[in-house]
Formats: sequence, structure tokens, C-alpha cells
Amino acid sequence: MKKYTDVVIGGETVKKHRRDVNKDAVICSHIPAEKCRIFESSAGAAVLARQLSDQGHDVTISNYYFQNFKDITEFQADLNKPLDLPDDSFDVIICREVIEHVESVPHTLREFNRVLKPGGTLIMTFPNRLQIRSRILHLLTGFYRGMKSPINLDIPFGNAHINLIGYPEMDYFLRKTGYEIAAVESSYFQASDSMFLALWPMIALATRYYLLSYKKHAQEHEKTQPANRAYNTYIAEKLLSKALYLGKDVIVTATKPAK
Repeated sequence: MKKYTDVVIGGETVKKHRRDVNKDAVICSHIPAEKCRIFESSAGAAVLARQLSDQGHDVTISNYYFQNFKDITEFQADLNKPLDLPDDSFDVIICREVIEHVESVPHTLREFNRVLKPGGTLIMTFPNRLQIRSRILHLLTGFYRGMKSPINLDIPFGNAHINLIGYPEMDYFLRKTGYEIAAVESSYFQASDSMFLALWPMIALATRYYLLSYKKHAQEHEKTQPANRAYNTYIAEKLLSKALYLGKDVIVTATKPAK
């Protein structure tokens, strides 16, 4: 299978990795077909953003290092600081393989919430730290897939995975900063990882025990209240889903409640 696919953007042919093709297909499945205002944060080469612009959407992007695109609105931004954007201004925000690079995830999520219209959608992707192969790597080395060794001290903040967090923490951050979770998916699976399905029953048993029964009355992990038990059950189901057990990336679609 070819690693790259040719895509045409603004009359220019560029190569797109098949993993990006799959990831962007999932992202686009959550974007309305009718014209909408879209903001992609730290868009880099902006391949997806420019494709969406070609489809008729009104697209704005930010980059830490200005790329000076001729065919799309771009501004320079540090996601650790307030965004120079008005409140309630976008229908869709895309944060694609970026959130693991920011210093304060809750701050960035609050800024996205501020500029997202009520009823709007945030689509965020990040490495799946809790994928089964990554868990085994952590057991053996103390490091997760996506950050297999210490970050070199000469690397500036933002140029490495400084906030490689798992889905349960991200779910908590999203809900605490004002979002409702609509979908949790993955776009990248490695065929050889199917061998780890043999471990799934044991991991499922341990996951459900620790999330629902272990130390039921710990203050910050109290598990007897119906709402807490329902939330823990939800998290267990997500962790044991094919997407989070085997998928190499996490794609979360969340919405800002309508007023």
C-alpha cells in the first residue's frame, strides 16, 4: 500500500500520508456540509484547512511560526496565551495533533470554548497514550509511546510532547471547561496489534474493578454516588473500546452547549 496520496489544493498537488488521509476523513465527518466558519489552531502546512477552504468553508488558521499562506487567512498565535479572536465566532474548531504540545491544556480548551459559537463543535486529535502497546512500553520502560525517552533540554517548550495525557484526563478537562462529549474515535490501527486482543478480558476485568469497586470512598474518586458511578462506567467503556484499546490516536468531538 502506498504511504502517500496526491491531493489537489488550490490547483497545487501535494502529497498526504495515508494516516493523515484517514484522520482527516474522521475529522471531516463531523464538519457540516454547508458553509461554516472554521478555525484550525497551529495548522502547520494547513493541508486540511486549505482543503476545507476549497470546499467553500470560511477557514482561519493560526501558527506559532507564521507560514504566510496566500490563499487562506492566517495569524500568528501562541496557544499558551489568549487568542486574538472575538467571542462566539466559529462554528468548528480543529486542534489536530497539537494539544499535547501546549503548557496548559485547560487554558487552551477555555480559549477554544470562548471563541466557539454556542452549539459549535471542537474536534481534537492527540496520541493515544493508553493504547495497549503504549501501556506495555510504559510497564517496561516508564515511558509511553509518543514520548519514549526524556525530552532534550535544548528543545523549546511546544516543540515536543510536553503534555502527553490519557483520555480520562482529557475527558475531565473538556467537561470542566464547558464541553459535552459527542464522539471518541481513532483513525490509525496497526494490524499486528490484534495479537493484544488476547489480553483484553484480563484488562477489562481489572479496569472495571479499579474504576467501579476499588477504594469506593476515596474523596476525589468517590464511587458510590450514582452520577460518579455512571461517569466511571462511561470511562471504562471508552478505555475498553477498540478505538482506545488498539487505536494509535484519539479523535474527540465535543460540543459547546447552545445557550
